[in-house]
Amino acid sequence: MKYFSICDEAQAIVHSKGVYRQVPVYIRDSNLYAKHGGGFIRLAAGCVTSSPNVRWSEIDTPHGEWSERGHMVIYKPHAVAPILEAAE
Repeated sequence: MKYFSICDEAQAIVHSKGVYRQVPVYIRDSNLYAKHGGGFIRLAAGCVTSSPNVRWSEIDTPHGEWSERGHMVIYKPHAVAPILEAAE
């Protein structure tokens, strides 16, 4: 089973009925989700979410890139350069 994992320092702005909120972003199987009440809502292409009354307007993922693919919003972390040790 895949669990929700916090996407470090990532935030999204979601809104419903004219009220905007800044919320943390989570990852599950490369898909992005936003914290919503006691659960999560899936962020989908076209600024819609899995909750019919909630839309998203912005996503900020400082440690990776997000893109809209099909109906989903997909996350890809930046590549981490390997640490090279000095030869002795």
